[in-house]
This record gives sequence, C-alpha cells and structure tokens, in this order.
Amino acid sequence: MRINRKPAAFALAVVAVALCVRLLTWQETRLEVGKVQTVVTAGYRRDARLLLDGGVRSFFSRASPLANPDSLGHPPGYPFLLALLANTVGDADARVQLFQIACDALACALLFLVVAELVNLSTALVAGLLAAVSPQLAWNSVLLLPDSLSALPVLLAVYCLALSAKRPRVALLIAAGALVGVSCWLRANALLLAPFLAVFALLLFERARRLRLAASLLAGALVVVGVLTLRNAVVFRHFVPVSLGAGQTLLEGIGDYDTAGRFGVPSTDDEIMRQEAEAARRPDYNDTLLGADGIARERLRLRCGFAVIRSHPFWFASVVLQRAASMLRMERARRVSISPPDDGGDTPGAPSSFSRLTLPARAVVAPLQRLFITALVLPLVLGGFLILAREPRRRRALALLCAVPAYYFCVQSIFHTEYRYTLAANYFYFALAAVALTAIGAALSRLARARATRAGT
Repeated sequence: MRINRKPAAFALAVVAVALCVRLLTWQETRLEVGKVQTVVTAGYRRDARLLLDGGVRSFFSRASPLANPDSLGHPPGYPFLLALLANTVGDADARVQLFQIACDALACALLFLVVAELVNLSTALVAGLLAAVSPQLAWNSVLLLPDSLSALPVLLAVYCLALSAKRPRVALLIAAGALVGVSCWLRANALLLAPFLAVFALLLFERARRLRLAASLLAGALVVVGVLTLRNAVVFRHFVPVSLGAGQTLLEGIGDYDTAGRFGVPSTDDEIMRQEAEAARRPDYNDTLLGADGIARERLRLRCGFAVIRSHPFWFASVVLQRAASMLRMERARRVSISPPDDGGDTPGAPSSFSRLTLPARAVVAPLQRLFITALVLPLVLGGFLILAREPRRRRALALLCAVPAYYFCVQSIFHTEYRYTLAANYFYFALAAVALTAIGAALSRLARARATRAGT
C-alpha cells in the first residue's frame, strides 16, 4: 500500500507539537492535578483497587464489593485502565497522565485526518495545530479523569463516518458505533450519540442504503454498550444502560439556574443527600448518593426533575439555550508559563538544567496559548460554519463537523454541564476555526499577489 508522505508528515508534526505542549503542561502541573475533583478520582481509584483485588470476574459477581451501587456513579472504563496501568513500573499517576497525553496527541492527529478527508490538507493542518496548542485540551489531558480519553474514540468514529461518506461500507459504520460505545465506557455523556449520528447517516447516504448503514452504526454501539448493560442487569437486577447519575445532574442543573430557590431543588451533592435523608427519614441517605437505595433514589430524582420541566417548560427552555451557548465559550484553563517551574535544580529556588532546555518551546507556546479565548475563537468558529454553509458541495462536510457539537447542544444542555463533559465538541470547533483561518490566509495571499502585480506594472 502506497502512503502519501505529505499527509503522514503533517500528522506526525501535529502529534509532535501536541506532545510538546502537553508535556510542558504536565511538567508544571503534575503536583497540582491531584487537587482537582478529588472525590471523583478517589472513587475511580477505589474501584481500580477492587478490580485488582478481585480480578475481572469480580466485576460480574453479585458478591463482589463492586456490586455496591456506589460503583455505578461512573462508567467502569477508567477504573479498568487504572488497574491495567497499576502494575507497570514507576509512579502510577504519572503513568496514567503520560498515557492520556499520548492519546490526546493522537486525537489531534485524528482531527487532522478528519478535516483532511472532509475539507483539504491545509485546513486540516491548521485544525490539528490549533488542537495541539490549545491550553484547554492540554490541561484536561493531564487531569486524572477520563474526559480527554473519551474524546479519542468519538473522533475516530467521526473519521469512520468521513471515510464512509465517499465510499459507504457496513464495516466502517459498525466500527463507528462500536467506538461510540467505547467512549460510553469512559463517560456516559455519549450514551445517545450513536442514535444521533445514525440520523446524520440517514442524511449522508443514498436512499437505497441509508437504513442499512444507520442500523449498522446502531448495532456497533449496542454490542459494546450492551455488555455493560447486561452486566448491570445481572449484578444489580435493574436496567442501567451504563451508569447512574442522570437524576443527580438533572436536579443540580435545575438548582444552579434556580437562583431564587422557587422549586426547592438542591444544587449540590450534599444538599441532595440531606434533602432525601430528611424526606425519607433515612439518616444513612446522608452518607452516600447511591449506596443506600441508590437506584430507586436516582429514579425519584429524575421524576422530580422532569416534574419541574413539565410545570415550567419555557423557563427550562431558556436554561437549555443558556447551557448550549455556554458550550461555545473557551475554558479558562491553565496555560503554559514562559518561565520553567522550580523543579529542584542544582541551585535552590531555581529550575534544573533540563527545565531550562524547555525555554525555547515555552517562548513559542506561551504567547500562542493566550490567543485561545472566546473573543477570538468563537468568531472564527462561526465564520468557518458560514463559509462551509455557503458552498453546497461542502455541506456534507459541515454536517459531519457539526454532528458532535450538535449532539451536546441538544442532549447535554438538558443536564448540568461542565467544559470537560463536552470536550469532544471542542475539537470540531477548532476544525471550523481552521476553515476561517485558511480562508483569511488565502484572501491575504491573493491581496499580496495583486499588490505585487500592480507594483510590477
């Protein structure tokens, strides 16, 4: 098989830049990330230890400590990864972070491949480099959380769809669905992404094959997610597709926007537990969100949340729109500093010789990362959207680049949301921004040539 050297070289360049930026971020923050979401990371570590102690069989056993509903608070993919990396050499947290850094660099390369397939090579290179330098993506890749990892299979799924847009193949659609399922094992936010992409597939393909191809995508996701759903049914004797927590996040999302407290809906985990303990006269509810009657309590939370939505539909619609709009904002993430950190060099209070070697890279990365703010990025995203929308032959590309962001706008905006929940969408924002930047670059190039021509005459 013949490989086109230019795209391969560009992809490697994107990976190299992404690795450089993320390693600089890790160098500065590796001692701080343990303070982020400590309760959540402790839960992941606890489940990983239980997997190490009991083996994979314990995951499917009703007698295992993993059969405690507390373990349903998050999908099990990340604990499995932590357990897998626990027995290798070196610091456990560092191993996980370096693995995530490598996966995130590959995600940047995947974005390059997606845009190269849908638009062109120059736009793809700009998109890949934007993702590589982004402080938002770099910061999330070093956190001891599965959010950055969950974006990688989503990007690969979209790449399978991009390849299928030109040459439809059932195997690629099955793979796309299965990859969405893999993402669900890491974070449950993508649970409805496969049906959402299947709707886009109906629009992409010719009428004679569209139902078969869309069904193939759904089948791939059902097989991967179905393993987890079946396990939950066997162990907990309840239908839990991936994990619990939708009711909790629905209530907390309502509580966040109900600043006047009209609905009496709690906005924090502690408030939910206290309110439920008082209502049921069960003091043990105060100790855990899920451990005591967690499945029943989650379903009650959903009923309470939907009751508020039914009684105040216009207010909730405004909340959904506000959340969707907030997804277009760039996170104020930790940026790479222009000065290397004090990492215990030969001179007390000064960086080591190795850290000083990073000064040239920092001199380039630090100023670039300051440009990743909403005021600059959002107009480029909207500009790229309009450029593709104006060209009929590019509308298929626009649909695929907007599918994942549209999913989060429609689904995640119903619940409580944070930047890290919708991390996958940000890659596609950079793709649209790259379209605008490439168009600006082309226009400036034409203007420069025209001036040169006039000067020559």
